[in-house]
Amino acid sequence: MMKKLLLFFVASFLLISFSKAQELTLSWEGEALGDTVMVVGDPGDFEILFHAQVTNNTDNGMNLKVFRERLYLIDGATSLFCWGLCYSPAVDTSTKNILIKADSTSKPEEFSGHYSPQTFVGTSIVKYTFYNMDNPETRVSIVCKYKASPEGIAEEAMRGGFISEVYPNPATGFVSLNYQLTPQVNEAYVNVYNVLGAVVKEAELHRGDGKMRMDIADLKNGVYFYSVLVNGDVYKTKKLIIQR
Repeated sequence: MMKKLLLFFVASFLLISFSKAQELTLSWEGEALGDTVMVVGDPGDFEILFHAQVTNNTDNGMNLKVFRERLYLIDGATSLFCWGLCYSPAVDTSTKNILIKADSTSKPEEFSGHYSPQTFVGTSIVKYTFYNMDNPETRVSIVCKYKASPEGIAEEAMRGGFISEVYPNPATGFVSLNYQLTPQVNEAYVNVYNVLGAVVKEAELHRGDGKMRMDIADLKNGVYFYSVLVNGDVYKTKKLIIQR
């Protein structure tokens, strides 16, 4: 079953001090992460994965551990994490610490958060805290929302209708999209995301037939993603390239 690879980075709701955030920061593939991330997959997926790298911005090496908090877990679903070693779902604190040298970043393979939806639909929320075992007050946290959303719901609502891909692609100043919504569609939106998953553009598709035209002139050149959401569920996700 095709996996929806959509990362949504939303507004922070955790309070992390400015100084601590500066000592340790989180990123993935060179892009800084916020305090909250949403990872979307299908309920039938074996697991939905979250990755992060931690950077030590100080002049001293740190021995870091990871503490996991299951803030909300859907009944029947399971969560585990890897930090150097992969731990069982029952383990919340890593027994292994990893030395992150001064002004260095952990390797991409060293941390991963694993969520198995076990066919259950819904969103589970897990918080990961990376902390210095020699000074636990030095820490950085991130909340991961694992959303298991079935692909078939949006497709069923759109049976008999269509939504085209955006064009032109690569784009310069505007993109367009043609559509014909069915009576079963209560709402539909097109969201454009940057590589961090932050929404940078949003447009509503009105009932019936139509054409959407979106101004993207203020967006920088690069790779983006756009998703069409139908009745709150992802209908399709595609790559959008802006190139001038």
